[in-house]
Amino acid sequence: MNMMKIEEVVGDVILVILENYDPLKKIGIKSDKIFVRVKGYDEHGMWIHQPQFNIPKISSTKKNDTQKVEASILIPWGFIVSVAHFPGAEGFDFPSPFESHIGFE
Repeated sequence: MNMMKIEEVVGDVILVILENYDPLKKIGIKSDKIFVRVKGYDEHGMWIHQPQFNIPKISSTKKNDTQKVEASILIPWGFIVSVAHFPGAEGFDFPSPFESHIGFE
């Protein structure tokens, strides 16, 4: 069996286990376990795809008007306890961009 490397999860859906994730609640992460699609990684952490991220609607005159947009979000390595990768599992290897269960609300 070959050793797993982090670059093998890029583009796939993985389960990320977090600890002390209170600061991440500010960007909408409300659980210590989230399924995410990995966009990439660097020395700072793992970049994940969030298909529906709420941001203020700039062109609106209403105070709390928001819109949903695609976002790439950095999860710093210090918050990540563990990662589960599911190679070959249907829907987890190079998933369809239309899958709605990926990301967080």
